[in-house]
Amino acid sequence: MATERMVAQSKDRSGEVLHDTYRLVRKLAQGGMGELYEAEHARLSRKKYAVKLLQKEAAELPEIVARFRREAEITSELGHPNIVEVLDFHETEAGRPFLVMEFLEGEDLGAVLQRRGRLTPGEVAALARQVGDALSAAHAHGVVHRDMKPENIYVLDPGDGGELRAKVLDFGIS
Repeated sequence: MATERMVAQSKDRSGEVLHDTYRLVRKLAQGGMGELYEAEHARLSRKKYAVKLLQKEAAELPEIVARFRREAEITSELGHPNIVEVLDFHETEAGRPFLVMEFLEGEDLGAVLQRRGRLTPGEVAALARQVGDALSAAHAHGVVHRDMKPENIYVLDPGDGGELRAKVLDFGIS
């Protein structure tokens, strides 16, 4: 399968500026088809963003690029508080597509469960309600997520004892 070939570690692009706008600050993760970076706007407020950049090999496959573009378009249209916000879609000077998302401080639900074990019934209820609301909004737009798993639910902890917040990620195969 093509995606299995693309798991090779790519070079860290931290410090690069994409499209004269997004400065890659640090690599956050690497997946089978892309890399995720923390970024900041090069000319404006230094606000944080998350940049998802397709690997070179993936960017050469039209069906992967089309799916990546569709993820950006679908996610940006949904506009729900429990769905990650996609702010921009573009290509590097070398033709590698990237999308720019809101930067989330937290961790995916899989990591939360591994670190903490069980959540309290109140936390489970709050997260389930929020994820359900997000998926309901997607369904109202004719979008089915198709890859719901703990790693695609990002958990934001306000740190003040308040309610955990969920953000649904990765509409790439919707």
